[in-house]
Amino acid sequence: MNTPIQTLLVPTDFTDKSLNAVYLATEVALRHDAQMHLIHTVSADFIIDHTGRQMIGGERVGENIETAKRQLALLRKEISDRHPNLRLETQVTTGDVCDSLNELVKQIGADLIVLGTSGVQRLKQALLGSHSYSILNRANCSVLLVPEDLKHYEFKKILFPVRVLDHLEEKLDFVLAISKRNESEISLIGIGNMENMPAVRDAFLVMREKLRNNGEHFKSKLVLTADNAEMISQTTEAERSDLVILNFEDEAKWKTLFSENFFKKIINGTDTALLFVKPKNLEPDPVEINSYDITLPIPG
Repeated sequence: MNTPIQTLLVPTDFTDKSLNAVYLATEVALRHDAQMHLIHTVSADFIIDHTGRQMIGGERVGENIETAKRQLALLRKEISDRHPNLRLETQVTTGDVCDSLNELVKQIGADLIVLGTSGVQRLKQALLGSHSYSILNRANCSVLLVPEDLKHYEFKKILFPVRVLDHLEEKLDFVLAISKRNESEISLIGIGNMENMPAVRDAFLVMREKLRNNGEHFKSKLVLTADNAEMISQTTEAERSDLVILNFEDEAKWKTLFSENFFKKIINGTDTALLFVKPKNLEPDPVEINSYDITLPIPG
């Protein structure tokens, strides 16, 4: 069958967390016969004095670019030696990581950004944001977040929540493609409250019928709850799901609950891979960037 995963874009800073995402992305690319692009972005910041004379920046940027090229070449050789059939490209860019990624999304038609996440920070720091969170918000395509501790690279148990109508077909395309290539068990869960349950139920039944028509191995349940985030989090843990497929636009509505619900319990507090489905070429609101650390902190 066709797959929505044909071109992967994988940013790396050569740390363990990003290398783990690289290795998982390699396996995903092989299963989907996709092309993989490794990218490292070098900060182009510089310092000038009061006269406008550049004091620090130019030479250091050049040195960093050359170092990054050597590191990428070594990483490419390591991966290619293991997987000679993998279609792999590498590139060093300068400037802002998010801007570089979105430019490449346009250039190569990337379907999915695979991003390593980890780190322990205090809740205040997490609430202020991280660079991974900025990438997730600003990316112009779907994003797969890969926790550093995730060491199994197959997705055998997929959790497919249904709680809104937006982009369900796109989510289903990812579910079907990934399930076929991993021989996965799918857990379809419809989640709603007293107000929206009729619409959720209708969408849930449509998705259940389509899974059945595609011959998928799945189980399903419909749940009435006042706390969607808590229910998804509990189900992820109880079923030992190793991939949760979510609708980014809808999950973003939980930003105000960051410290208590979704973003702490699922994004920052999970050891599960999370795939956020976003329409291609989505133009999100700009987010101020203060660093070039591509990690997603887990509140301590």
